[in-house]
Amino acid sequence: MKLFKKLALGFVAILVLIVVGGYIYFDQKFTPEENYLTVKNESGIIPITWLGNEKNVLLLPIHFSGNPETYYLQFDTGSPYTVFYSNQIKNIKEISINNEKAETSFYIGKTEISSNRFKIFTKEKNEEKDTIKIIGTIGCDVLEDRKTVINFKSNQVVFNLNQIPNGFKNQLFDFKFKKRRIIISGKLKGEERKFLYDSGTSAYELLTYKEEWQNLKTPNSKINIEKAQSWNNVLTTYTTDCNENITFKNLQIPVKQITYVEGFSDAQFSMMKFSGMTGMLGNKIFLSNSIFIDCGDNKIGIID
Repeated sequence: MKLFKKLALGFVAILVLIVVGGYIYFDQKFTPEENYLTVKNESGIIPITWLGNEKNVLLLPIHFSGNPETYYLQFDTGSPYTVFYSNQIKNIKEISINNEKAETSFYIGKTEISSNRFKIFTKEKNEEKDTIKIIGTIGCDVLEDRKTVINFKSNQVVFNLNQIPNGFKNQLFDFKFKKRRIIISGKLKGEERKFLYDSGTSAYELLTYKEEWQNLKTPNSKINIEKAQSWNNVLTTYTTDCNENITFKNLQIPVKQITYVEGFSDAQFSMMKFSGMTGMLGNKIFLSNSIFIDCGDNKIGIID
């Protein structure tokens, strides 16, 4: 009996060490570096450019001082950093590269964004000739401590707002800006759930892991299987019908399709499960809405 108790206590101790060790691992792995951006001025209205018939990619135009060319960055709230693509920036004289970091200053609308430590990502070259010059990704570091509006109905974004826009003041609720990621709470099937808002998964409504997908999909609905690109990873997506709603404060938003993804790293899915999240919300679920995100006071508003 004493031996059994010792073994049981030993097992519990090991289990605690595993849980604590796992927490420390994920905490360190997904903790971003200090924000290295300098952001000045309210942007004014910035038009959204969409790629693909299904609005697969949300692009925003940027300019460099003295350069008449218009370049584009993908707006990706799933990325904690603003990043440039190595092959796409090598001929832009306004960008200096030193020790695998980029130094530059650019304008998105009237907002000036500058740093001497922009990250550089080696993106595989597209064999087709690009008609739109996409040179990087604008991440959640631009949103940190600032107010932003994404108006999908009007296809517009405004960065670095000075005040809360009309229409949102009575619709605000709390959200978490954890490790430079937007985590929104909402009710799904009568339960409070947590969702990561990832504008990089633009063409999807709700991406989740297989167990949730099986639980939430409409029985016997047709499954559409596609290959999708995420950074340099090729993912397989399984999309099918869903007949559920997510309620954010007083606003109910229908979930018409749900997607399960194969190809994400184990770490990405483990992080989502470990954090207790149901899945990731893409832009498609919000195409009839406007979103106000205040990463200073951790308030968000979603309106029709």
